Amino acid sequence: MKHRLSWSGFLVIALLVATRPTDIGHATQGRTGSGHELQRDCGLYFEFLGRTGAGREETFGVDPFGMGYCAGLVRGVAESAGTLMAGRVCVPNDISSAQAVWVIVQYLRQRQDVLYESDTALVLRALQSAFPC
Repeated sequence: MKHRLSWSGFLVIALLVATRPTDIGHATQGRTGSGHELQRDCGLYFEFLGRTGAGREETFGVDPFGMGYCAGLVRGVAESAGTLMAGRVCVPNDISSAQAVWVIVQYLRQRQDVLYESDTALVLRALQSAFPC
């Protein structure tokens, strides 16, 4: 059986290797996994990538853990959405990270009333809304 490590898995591993235990505790302290946090984290991540994919260094220093969390969560949910919701969501295989994050940012901007919900559920609904089968 052949195992494939996705880039999001690599990102999470790299982030964990590069951070000290005190960094992780500081970054996760008070996090609840809500849509409010996801909106902030993905907004920063999209600003960092920019629509052209060129990174903006000043943005990276704001919350690298949050941006990495957004990227990993969105990619992980996008890659497993076909299995989780077979026949109801069809995320294109060639979608870029910036495109996927932009879908989430737009969805959350349009639905401020759901920001108290779980970030994972919101990502799944945003992808389903943008990429129905």
